[in-house]
Amino acid sequence: MLARSAAIAAILLCAAGAAAVAGTPLSLDQAIELALKQNQQVKIAQYGVSKADAQAQEAVGNALPTLNVSAGFNRNIELPVFFFPVNGTLTPVRFGLDNAYQASATLTQILFNSAVFNGIGTSKIYQDAARANYKSAVATVVTETKRRYYNALAAKQFVGIAEQTLANTEENYRTISALFNEGLVAEFDQIRSQVAVENVRPEVTNAEAGYNNAVSALMTYLSMDLADTVELTTTDLGAPEALPDEDAAIIKAIQENYDLKALELQMQVADGMIDVYRSSYYPTLTFVGQWQNQGQSNTFNNWLSATSSFVGLNFSFNIFNGTKTLAQIDQAKADFASVSEQYAMLQNNVRLQVRVIINDLRSALQRIEAQQSTVQQAERGFEISRIRYTEGTGSLLEINDAQVALSRAQVNRLSALLDYYTKRAEFDRVVGNVDERYLRMAE
Repeated sequence: MLARSAAIAAILLCAAGAAAVAGTPLSLDQAIELALKQNQQVKIAQYGVSKADAQAQEAVGNALPTLNVSAGFNRNIELPVFFFPVNGTLTPVRFGLDNAYQASATLTQILFNSAVFNGIGTSKIYQDAARANYKSAVATVVTETKRRYYNALAAKQFVGIAEQTLANTEENYRTISALFNEGLVAEFDQIRSQVAVENVRPEVTNAEAGYNNAVSALMTYLSMDLADTVELTTTDLGAPEALPDEDAAIIKAIQENYDLKALELQMQVADGMIDVYRSSYYPTLTFVGQWQNQGQSNTFNNWLSATSSFVGLNFSFNIFNGTKTLAQIDQAKADFASVSEQYAMLQNNVRLQVRVIINDLRSALQRIEAQQSTVQQAERGFEISRIRYTEGTGSLLEINDAQVALSRAQVNRLSALLDYYTKRAEFDRVVGNVDERYLRMAE
């Protein structure tokens, strides 16, 4: 009974220890969500959107009426003096009372100002450009997070391959040791099988170190504490999709690429600024209305007061401002030309990126397909070599060669899958195919 209780306690302790070291589950979507909430570039882009919204509101405000209210009070220590001619001589005459106040309200409404109206349209384009920059930042973070997550996931599977290789060599060693003890094989084979086991152990250690480094790189990008542990909940990279059509992908990339969209809108903003500065050559027409009340008194009682009001139109036209407007237009034209060149250059780069990525995807798919059958053949070859050895028709060299071939085929297939998925993530970013839910995650 005591032995049974001790066994149960040991099992519970082992389970508690396993629970203690279990890492926090982390899916790909959770990793992307964490990255979007922590990434500084996304935050900067969000501030850019807020600033653009405020600037658009400011531009609209310039076209709305303004109402200014003012009031003032004066205590006259000495009354104001005016000089009036009396009998041909200027004579100082004081007028007014000790206390005076005035209050007024002025209403102004722009009826026509080309700069104001063009500015409203340009500010709305600037809003769209800021949002395009935000989407570009999100797409970049999503792509980088996927790349790091896939690297960590592949590293985990590399560990599995190394561990399976070690398990195979250990099983070979046990089999050969049993045959040696029966006097069926030479001591040399036992020694060689034991050496093979010891040669594989460092590969497991290296694979585990690679996995830990990949997870640390992912956690660092997610701004997680490296003292914590995570457990990737995705267990497989999955089956790849069909190769996208190159011509259709290029067309979609030119239309939907986030960086291109942002630059195209910036080009429209630069073009709009030319019209804004050119508007200085046009007249401005403003409606003005004012109400005013003023009064005076010596004793703060019996105020003498009067009210006046008027409405009118103000017309202004810039005749000459020292070529300031011309210089501003030239600067805006230079900005427009510069952004246009950047846009054309980026278009060419996007076309090139699509072609290169599709070529890389094609290569990865071909390698995946080829290695799939290679892995199956290598597994069959390894089993045959073990059977032949136990039957006395094969050699230890055949087993070792078959094991090396199997491990290499598994690693090659996994490397091809990793290349495919990292390139696929980059492809989605280039063609503007990032899931909208990721855009909502960052908001």
